[in-house]
Amino acid sequence: MEEQMTKVNLLESIETHRQELEGTLAEIPVDQMTSPGVIGEWTVKDVLAHLTIWERRMTRWLRETAQDQEPRMLPTGMTWDDLDLWNEQTYLENRDRSLDDVLADFQASYPQALQIVTTFPEKDLLDPDRYVWRAGRPLWHIVAANTFWHYDEHNQSLRTWLASL
Repeated sequence: MEEQMTKVNLLESIETHRQELEGTLAEIPVDQMTSPGVIGEWTVKDVLAHLTIWERRMTRWLRETAQDQEPRMLPTGMTWDDLDLWNEQTYLENRDRSLDDVLADFQASYPQALQIVTTFPEKDLLDPDRYVWRAGRPLWHIVAANTFWHYDEHNQSLRTWLASL
């Protein structure tokens, strides 16, 4: 896939996988969106808050990158090995939010994420050597990890959970 990645393919992947996720969400009764068990104790609402937060982080990182700054991607004192801990902290910080609030944020974050990706020059997204801080990894990997790869991961969890209802 990497050899064939273009900005058009990247944007199409984001849009296609988001539509698939939203298709799954359309099958979930609203009264089930706050029932635990999707991923451990997480609810559909918690999954959506999680996806939204990662989209927003990516959007911030790309804005900083566009301003020729190296984004601070992790909280102070954390490494990528602490990702599960960070996700758990984020879950705890957001679990008491209302479903309406989470759904509104979920819908609002997507166009912002899509817009920032759209504004990036293709060469900046695809060139693995464009940003020294990426250590030979193209910027589009950050995009994929926080959009379509992430949508797919959680869409599968939602579909499995939905099938068990």
